[in-house]
Amino acid sequence: MRFICISIIIIFHYFISFSQKDVISVKDYYIYKNEIGINVTNVLGNVLSLNPDNTNSPYGITYRRHYDKWSFRSAMNINFDNIEEDDFDNGAFFTRKLNSLGLQTRFGMEKHMVLSKRVMFSYGIDALLGLDREHSEINNFNLGNTTFINKDMTYAIGLGPMLRLEYKISDRLFFSTESSLYGNYSVSTSKLTINGNTEEEPKKTNSQLKLVLPQSLFFNISF
Repeated sequence: MRFICISIIIIFHYFISFSQKDVISVKDYYIYKNEIGINVTNVLGNVLSLNPDNTNSPYGITYRRHYDKWSFRSAMNINFDNIEEDDFDNGAFFTRKLNSLGLQTRFGMEKHMVLSKRVMFSYGIDALLGLDREHSEINNFNLGNTTFINKDMTYAIGLGPMLRLEYKISDRLFFSTESSLYGNYSVSTSKLTINGNTEEEPKKTNSQLKLVLPQSLFFNISF
């Protein structure tokens, strides 16, 4: 979201220009060692009546552990659906079942540079893991009780550098945004079973290098 980018840049320039004399150490910036972050991009977009759909971070929750001049960083997001329904369509009777699981996680290290007593710049590297699984079943009772079962599975790994800009509200509260350049590799499989007869599609692979600009905003709490 562009308004987030612009806001972060304004804050960045303001404190660089007027607060150089207040530069402190990393230890003084992070009084507490642990930090949990929540992706608030969609919430903020709804409050301001803006469209938050272009948020580009898949991670809902982050966790960081601070050391001397560097931190361990991690994040994850999980989606789970288990749906079962009956449907009538033009006289045909169907039952549908859907079970899906999506999991994205990353973990890495970052090093810090204190720009002022309120602004921190960090850079580091992340490793990524992802899993998407979908199991769907359709029973058509108007075609001799035909059963269709489809199983899709995707595994993904990735690696790449990141940049982070953080604004300190208080010793316990922070706002942050990030940019990354991640390379991803994924393998997908798909199986379709019709009345016990299985057809398996060839494995599909995908390689991707993606630049993510700082359009997602995180609210962080230290403890």
